[in-house]
Amino acid sequence: MNRINLKIYFLLVLNFTHLLILNGNQNDSIQTGERVVLFSDHTLYAAGEKILFSAFIQTNAGINIVDSSRVLYVEIISPEGDKIAGNKFLIRNSFTFGYITIPGDLITGGYYLRAYTKFMRNYGPLTYNYTALKIVNAGRSEFQVFADKNNTAVSSNSINNPVITGAPFHISSDKSQYTTRDMVHLSINETDSSRSDWKELSLSVVPEFSISKNELKLSDIGKFEKREFLYPESRGLSITGKLIDNKTSIPLPGTRVNLSIIGRGRDFMSMQTDSSGRFYFSLPDYTGFRDLFLCTENTVSSDPKILIDNDYCTIPVHLPSNIFSLTQQEREAAYNMAVNVQLESYFKDDSIPVGVNNQSEDQAFYGKPNEILYFDNYVQMPSLEDYFTELLNLAKVRIRQGKKYFKVLGPQTGLTDLDPLTLVDLVAIDNPAMVLAISPLNISRIEVVNQLYVKGDQTYGGIINIISRRGDFAGIDLPSSGVFLKYGFLADSIYFPEILNQKKHIPDTRNTLYWESKLEISKSSTTKISFATSDTPGKYLVILNGINSKGEVLRQNYQIVVIE
Repeated sequence: MNRINLKIYFLLVLNFTHLLILNGNQNDSIQTGERVVLFSDHTLYAAGEKILFSAFIQTNAGINIVDSSRVLYVEIISPEGDKIAGNKFLIRNSFTFGYITIPGDLITGGYYLRAYTKFMRNYGPLTYNYTALKIVNAGRSEFQVFADKNNTAVSSNSINNPVITGAPFHISSDKSQYTTRDMVHLSINETDSSRSDWKELSLSVVPEFSISKNELKLSDIGKFEKREFLYPESRGLSITGKLIDNKTSIPLPGTRVNLSIIGRGRDFMSMQTDSSGRFYFSLPDYTGFRDLFLCTENTVSSDPKILIDNDYCTIPVHLPSNIFSLTQQEREAAYNMAVNVQLESYFKDDSIPVGVNNQSEDQAFYGKPNEILYFDNYVQMPSLEDYFTELLNLAKVRIRQGKKYFKVLGPQTGLTDLDPLTLVDLVAIDNPAMVLAISPLNISRIEVVNQLYVKGDQTYGGIINIISRRGDFAGIDLPSSGVFLKYGFLADSIYFPEILNQKKHIPDTRNTLYWESKLEISKSSTTKISFATSDTPGKYLVILNGINSKGEVLRQNYQIVVIE
């Protein structure tokens, strides 16, 4: 479909659609201890685009910054609160940034970008940060329809933090207008040195009419029933939940729960449930999706069942869902943006992905073992116990009260007094009889650590890790209480829309010409910023957003013109 035909089809689709756009911030009447201030690059998007954002976490007086949350949850949701896309972002020094990709098949309509910490979930969705979005899909004729629940009170042009309407900064450009693929050079100076405490600033350059100036303050978005208390993720991502008896639904306190990261990551954790049967695991700063396995220790008097808290908020909300509409200027902007997204899909993505995790994952959590027994180096023996008896030096099978158990040998004081942590593919198995029943044909190697090992709140008398050939737990029956979980860790990468050396034969399809999630403004000299224009002519807004130590919010614009 060429650009002209796409434009005709695009305008026909929009003739059937309408919207009211609103940007939102959390309610300031509820003291949560934490609040989120989020700035996006713009608010009108085409399906398939990336929403770039920066977020600043404010803590109330008396809250220790060390104990504040280190993970921000960011989602695209419908007015009904249904999650469409989301990810988790690591907070450093009360700041984080990243992007959320809009699904390419999302239908035209009004949506919300929602941001919160796990700790804020204790106080309900009313305390979260909401940014209302217009999302347009020129390739689909459907559009979003939501019934108005009439239970949301909205106060327009009212937000938590006072907005600075003046111009604390002077922004200027080197030209009055630019051509496509031209270089733009901006200069930024403070105009009032007495208000030089703008520490959290972001800068975006986006098409005119692609961002809304309206604000809202949510005073009621539905009934909130307080649930289990969630602690701040002050050490990073966490998995929480509750252990109950499957037959009686009674909580099981003082029972050990084990967690294994299978495949990439190769980690193991073990914690004991508290007096209410709840457990808490602090996870590594991994990225992407990983397979987890949770199980409990052997119990005789109960039938344990593991209940895992949802990592995203699932409390129903009913946000404003007014009829979708676009002004003529917004339609023109949305059309150009949709064309750019479509063109981009045909050419190589020149964005720069940067991983946020540099941690090595080649070794298991215990590092280099003291002994490794490779089964292929020896003649096959009838049973796994024979390998412990004949070949392993640091781990043996012993008998206690008529039952077999494992023992790790070594000179360290206290090693013989504690049972080792016995793993099969990093999953804890505390039934030696089941382990010894594994066929040696299924085993690749055994790794032994003959030192006391502290993991979580437990000290073990060494580690025995039996590693299968196929990564299938060697065919052993895993604990019946076990739960497999495909868990999303932190966001995979960071996206930079700026392209300074674009090849001439490849269309420059950027809708956001420049994005700086945390802009550093010099107090003593002029701050210089340079970026290239794209292939799309028109008017663009240089948008400077920020917040200062007084809680005042800055939104300052400057216009540049791009001609063909």
